[in-house]
Amino acid sequence: MNSEINSLGYENNIQTIPESHLFSENNYKQGIPIIYHSESDKIIDQRCETRLLDETPNKKSITHKIHVIRKCKPEHIGDIFLRSSENDENSIILDINIHTSLEEKIKTGLFRTLSMLLFKKYKALRIETQTLIDNHKVINSLVLSGYSFEGISQKLNSKSELQEFAVFSLLRDHSNTAKSLLFPAVDSNIYRDEKIALRLAEPKDTFCMWLEQSNPESSKWGLFETASLDEIKQKISRCGLNSALGPNILLTIIECSTGNAVGKIVIRNVVPPHVGDVGYGILPEYRGLGYAVRALNLLKKWAFNEAGYVRLELGVKEGNIASERVAQKGGFEFEGMRPGRLKNHDGSYSNEMHYFFLNPNISYRKIED
Repeated sequence: MNSEINSLGYENNIQTIPESHLFSENNYKQGIPIIYHSESDKIIDQRCETRLLDETPNKKSITHKIHVIRKCKPEHIGDIFLRSSENDENSIILDINIHTSLEEKIKTGLFRTLSMLLFKKYKALRIETQTLIDNHKVINSLVLSGYSFEGISQKLNSKSELQEFAVFSLLRDHSNTAKSLLFPAVDSNIYRDEKIALRLAEPKDTFCMWLEQSNPESSKWGLFETASLDEIKQKISRCGLNSALGPNILLTIIECSTGNAVGKIVIRNVVPPHVGDVGYGILPEYRGLGYAVRALNLLKKWAFNEAGYVRLELGVKEGNIASERVAQKGGFEFEGMRPGRLKNHDGSYSNEMHYFFLNPNISYRKIED
């Protein structure tokens, strides 16, 4: 057994594959099997590298289906379709279909390792791929693998339904550039207490989000016009992309005893680095139970311990006593009133009651002349 430190910074244990774990190429006559060692982030079937080199001497004619085999079980975890770009002879297009649920770290290692292999074999300058915009786990792994977001493409599926895809690319010269998520993933198994838990918003939360912002009390104190169900559905579909790249992270508040979605909490980045603006809302039938304060306290732990925030801020329209009480019970300090800062639905403006909370683990100092 050999040992080395891999690109993700943890120790590899590279083992020889037993004969019983080898997959016969005859099982996949239309493609090439890759044996992927998830513990070491290595593609360790040299036959794959040889065939990629021998069978496609000209990258302009690349059309391969690559079967990805996870070595440890072994298990066929998905396929990657490899083709040349019609518009750019220096680019390779990847269509990724990983149908087995994998840890984010494993996906990241697979994408990075495969990209390095393709740069080596095809001398390509650029790799492009895309994924459904609500597939936030793949999006996270692509970002952590060094891929850059290029935009959103729209396509009609076989049912004439419009689907949105996030397009990413990786340049060979930037393939070793480390990247991180703007908002680290929120693990609901960690960010929970005896009453509630936080997780990234999901499509099944659409109706809850619509109810929360469309009831009379929320409309009275809200900053924005009431959104339609379709608008909220699209917003939620993009929240994984937004959490990886910005400008915000939208979290659903879950009641632990029932599993019901009971509200939302969001952080939006503001101009100074590491400063976030917080917003929250609870469904009417769950108000008065302390859920907003609990969500605020869990959010602070995540924001300070994982996301690197120095300061959290929140603004409340003057007269919104209930929301001010949430801020105060959550430990936020009143900083002052900002006259005429928050817009009302009738076109008028309200004063903002401004609150803040500082990361207790950060040192603050005055810069001397």
